[in-house]
Amino acid sequence: METVLGVSMTPTAVRAVLVEGEHAEGATVDTDTFAVVSARGPANPTGPDQVVSAILGTREGAAESGCPLASVGVTWTDPIQAAALRDLLADQRLEKVMLVSAFLAAASLTQTVGNSTRYAHTALLFVEPSTATMAVVHTADGSVADVRRQELPDDEDEAVAALTAMAAGAEAMEPRPDGLFVVGSDGVDIAAITPQLQAASSLVVSTPEEPGLALARGAALASAHPPLFSSSTAAIAYAQDPGTGAVVPHAVGLGYADFPATVERGAEALAYSADPEEAGLTPARGLGTGAYPTFDGDVDSPWTGYGAAPTERRATRPFLVAMSVLGLFVGGVLALVIALAIAIRPHVDTRPQIGANAVAPAPPPAASTPAPAAPEPAKVAPAPAAPGPAAPAPA
Repeated sequence: METVLGVSMTPTAVRAVLVEGEHAEGATVDTDTFAVVSARGPANPTGPDQVVSAILGTREGAAESGCPLASVGVTWTDPIQAAALRDLLADQRLEKVMLVSAFLAAASLTQTVGNSTRYAHTALLFVEPSTATMAVVHTADGSVADVRRQELPDDEDEAVAALTAMAAGAEAMEPRPDGLFVVGSDGVDIAAITPQLQAASSLVVSTPEEPGLALARGAALASAHPPLFSSSTAAIAYAQDPGTGAVVPHAVGLGYADFPATVERGAEALAYSADPEEAGLTPARGLGTGAYPTFDGDVDSPWTGYGAAPTERRATRPFLVAMSVLGLFVGGVLALVIALAIAIRPHVDTRPQIGANAVAPAPPPAASTPAPAAPEPAKVAPAPAAPGPAAPAPA
């Protein structure tokens, strides 16, 4: 059995939830919460440090118990922490880790609630300390439509009144939702305002069973269902950021899944990408003129100030296409030259050379005449034996 890990990282705490099933559809296996101390030091690990430690420890423990991690989803609220986590994940070369925004985590959780309640469309009210976002989530494909964002007053009573007004207008959203699901970020007490929201809306208002772990659970669901980010259906421009998906260990990009800063009130929302130069874009379902009809807040993304300042987009696609074609041409020429060099090199020494002196091999030396053998020495006849003494003469 595989498991999925979801992590919620905020400036004050890191919450983790381990869920059964490859698609995070099972029961909760384990949960944990780590406090984040602002003072950094060896004894005070930062939020990104604790997230990486939680991922490594859970992955090792899950593998030992025979329940390996299928994927990991991490949601964040502070872009500075998210950037630090991105670099740390790249250094550790952690794979199958997806960074998603808090809003997308809430949308993933809302889709699951719609499946369990058999709602075709569910209204999501995502409440943050300073803003509130409402949208309609399609249960079939997880896409989002009719997004409305509003700044909340600093005064608590006025903020509750603004939320109540948003809940009252939920039934007029397009397409009409079957229920209202309320999710709060870190520091927002959803249980305290649920009765007022239910009294103001004709829809059934529901909240997560564990509000503190809602975003972590949503991050796990988002990582287990990556088609949510590449859906060709009515996914609106909140998913237009590059890099949404599994973290590439060697070239990690953050997934700032939120509204683009260039969206204008009353403009037609685009499916998946807000870039008008991209080919094949289709209007989001249910989002014609007046896509943001009922709110008075600013539609700019809260992450607009992160990174480079927003500037007017310039048409760069023709230049990129020309450079790509030129690069392919140069690469082909180089490949051809290298192939020819490899094919010729083994035969260079054996090729004939015009004008070279041919040298015939020297004849072998003549065999030397053997020297005549020395004559054998003449045999010397033995000397005759000396005659014996003469016999005496007879007397």
